Amino acid sequence: MKITTVLLDGGGVIVDETELEDVRARIISEILATLIPWYSTYNYWIDVDEAVKSFCPDVYRFVFWKYTEGNLPLFDELYRKHLEIWNRERPRLKLTENFAPQAERLSRDFKLVNAGQYGKEIIDLLKNNGILDRFAYHFTQDDFDLTKPDPRYFEQIAQKADADPSECVMVGDRIDKDVIPSKQVGMKTVLVRTGLHRNQKPRIPFEMPDIELEDIGNLAKSVEEIAGKII
Repeated sequence: MKITTVLLDGGGVIVDETELEDVRARIISEILATLIPWYSTYNYWIDVDEAVKSFCPDVYRFVFWKYTEGNLPLFDELYRKHLEIWNRERPRLKLTENFAPQAERLSRDFKLVNAGQYGKEIIDLLKNNGILDRFAYHFTQDDFDLTKPDPRYFEQIAQKADADPSECVMVGDRIDKDVIPSKQVGMKTVLVRTGLHRNQKPRIPFEMPDIELEDIGNLAKSVEEIAGKII
């Protein structure tokens, strides 16, 4: 079946999350240092890597839970404090380098759809960078009751985009939340190894993407390659 639609993850594909993750690392490290004096961002990144390799769905909760040792009230207190600071200090979203020309090229032959977990802010980001019109549809996570890694989330996106899942390529930066669930509904996949989850490895053959990229510089070419094989 012909590929008609490309689903693009927000973080790591459309959005460069580098600054966002650095700020989050500082906030969490400073909070945990009040509980564990020796804790630093160095320890934080080690914990994040542990969470990623264990396929934990939420690395931030993983880190707090690891050090609160089953104390749920303490976990809730520290996690809530981290969110309060994060909401005050969160940087503005930035477009991933080279995304604009890749989106322009992809939009010539495919319908582009946002498949990330950001809300209206990602629409504003695309609009401010002059590439919102490259997207055939402008819905966001706010338009769905489900979210990743539920495979039905990807089915609903395909349905809204008037496409069969087998006509879609999902581009994401995570095996657990992007590659696996989209493959479960019959989509082709491209894994971009960026951000927190760049070292996540498939545990079984099914979890392997169709194509892996180190950055999005060859994204359009990779999707075209997948589409060409199917045609």
